Amino acid sequence: MRFNLIALMFVVFLFTGCDYSIKWLNGEWEGVGCQLDMEDNDTWFINLEIDIDKQLFDIEYPSLGCAGNWELIDYSSDRAIFNELITENDKNDCIEKGTVILTKVDEKHISFSYYIYSDKDVLAFSTLRRK
Repeated sequence: MRFNLIALMFVVFLFTGCDYSIKWLNGEWEGVGCQLDMEDNDTWFINLEIDIDKQLFDIEYPSLGCAGNWELIDYSSDRAIFNELITENDKNDCIEKGTVILTKVDEKHISFSYYIYSDKDVLAFSTLRRK
């Protein structure tokens, strides 16, 4: 009897509001990034494509000639953390590895914060909008 009660509690726990789905990230996003450590407050374009079902996280910075992909590290119902790996770097203007945090603003906007692995301060930021 006790086992049945524990099993029932487990099933209820699984199907209640404890699902931290990140389906809200699905789609194509775009925006303009701003890098804080540049003297001229340098800006650059961001194109992001996410398909949660296929685990596809493709990032492109077309004005910098860089592109790569992200690895999902952690997520909740309104935030996702990724490690970025740049695989195309035509002008050597992109940092090879970093951490990106995406935060849900609303259904059409997410905030983008970029950190270098060894640093705790935001290096770049943006607000991306759904295409």
